[in-house]
Amino acid sequence: SGNTITTLDSTGFVGQHTSIVLGNDNFPVISYYDLTNSNLKVVKCGDASCSSGNTITTLDSTGTVGQYTSIVLGSDTFPVISYYDGTNTNLKVIKCGNTSCSSGNTITTLDSTGTVGLYTSIVLGSDNFPVISYYDGTNTNLKVVKCGDTSCSSGGSIGILDSTGTVGLYTSI
Repeated sequence: SGNTITTLDSTGFVGQHTSIVLGNDNFPVISYYDLTNSNLKVVKCGDASCSSGNTITTLDSTGTVGQYTSIVLGSDTFPVISYYDGTNTNLKVIKCGNTSCSSGNTITTLDSTGTVGLYTSIVLGSDNFPVISYYDGTNTNLKVVKCGDTSCSSGGSIGILDSTGTVGLYTSI
């Protein structure tokens, strides 16, 4: 009892590949895929139940982008989101420029060798830099990226964690 169900976005076929984190204000921030427009979107809830004051932002709309999204709150309290770029078959990450991701965002392609970036999962390492696990569809491997800074824009390293058979589908870190 006491549950609240709220429709956050009903424009087209939306809400696939969702990921959620609580913002610094303890209100949800949800990343998701907009299938109708093939975009990555995020909603920053205006209250704990997401029933009012929500901000919906399209983060990436270049081609078919936003599948297999995963979200974490950066050390600066701004979201960091990993996702799959289906048009270019790449792993991408977006570092939001504010709590609602409405401005100042930085998009970085992290891996572009083959069909990579499926089933992403993201956490912050002990140094507060993102660590992303994902599936390499070309080589059927489990891979990880350790970012070299908070926005993953420099100094990152890619590693293959497992390459025995078909491994790395539906990863979680």
